Amino acid sequence: MKNKLKLKEEIKITIDGRQLVGEELEQYCHSQLQDATVQEWEKKIYSFILDWISDTPFIVQTSSGTTGQKKEFHLSKETMVASARKTCDILGITSEQTGLLCLPLDYIAGKMMIVRAFVSGMNLLIADPKGTPDLSSYEKIGFSALVPLQVFNLLNAGDSLKKIERLIIGGGEINTEQEKQLSQLPNAIYATYGMAETCSHVALRRVNGPDKSKLFRAIPGVHFEVDERDCLVIRADYLENPIVTNDLVEFINTHTFRWLGRFDNLINSGGVKIVPEELEALLSKTTGLSGAFIGIPDTKLGSKLVLVLEQKQNMAEPSAILEELKGKLPKHHLPKEIFYVKELPRNASFKLDRNKIRSLLG
Repeated sequence: MKNKLKLKEEIKITIDGRQLVGEELEQYCHSQLQDATVQEWEKKIYSFILDWISDTPFIVQTSSGTTGQKKEFHLSKETMVASARKTCDILGITSEQTGLLCLPLDYIAGKMMIVRAFVSGMNLLIADPKGTPDLSSYEKIGFSALVPLQVFNLLNAGDSLKKIERLIIGGGEINTEQEKQLSQLPNAIYATYGMAETCSHVALRRVNGPDKSKLFRAIPGVHFEVDERDCLVIRADYLENPIVTNDLVEFINTHTFRWLGRFDNLINSGGVKIVPEELEALLSKTTGLSGAFIGIPDTKLGSKLVLVLEQKQNMAEPSAILEELKGKLPKHHLPKEIFYVKELPRNASFKLDRNKIRSLLG
């Protein structure tokens, strides 16, 4: 890419059916930023485009937190282009298609939708990145990326997800109930694994159709290892250095793994190491209950495993739920207590906010 995608006069992107090239693109972005009627979410798009076509060879991005504390770092534009090309090649994204951007530009996923539009020439449709994207004005969408919260809301708002021919879902786990609903849809839907440091996904998992799988498979040019904690290590031909994550995985081979949970969520209860995400998936699958397994301080066990459930009407008593779980969870993975809360706190990516959940227990 050198310092830019191409010479400035050759840079072009199509937004909502309007192709913008070179100086015209630059002028249009400036005009949108100065227009008081343009919404803030739109202005972030045009601000990023100006940053993208500038001479600076990198963008400043905040890390996802997957590899440690959140921090600002530089992502080279060449690296982002390489990642975008891989996605476009794998999913067959071309200039003949549309792509819907309805993610905030604060995160790498939103930025990469724009980079893919530059790389592929697809017509980039832009929409307010709210929790329930409005798809009513679109008859068909070739490609889009959503987070689990948006998927959850759209699944409960009708059948508009069917409009998206190729859908990737990232930024959090897809729960069992969501995956069951998604498996019934006719379009191509993928769960993604990746982070800001890898410029979006490095692995995909099909969640519906004949290729449906629980295993993530590396995109071309990427391979995996595990460290002494059984956490995933990522190596990619477009990244300068390997990335060591805090994601516990079942390592299948250098191109395939099953995601288990986060190392920093691991609960050590009396010497038994428990991955709460695995239990939560099993709980949802076998009982239909939405809950969080949390470790709380205990003088005997060090950390006591408890289950926090969302309170619903006509829910069984804790003793009855515990009795039901005895035949479905491993003996040493049964919760010592069950608590009820009105709603399980979640973050912007729809992931369980375990610290907030723990604080609700006093």
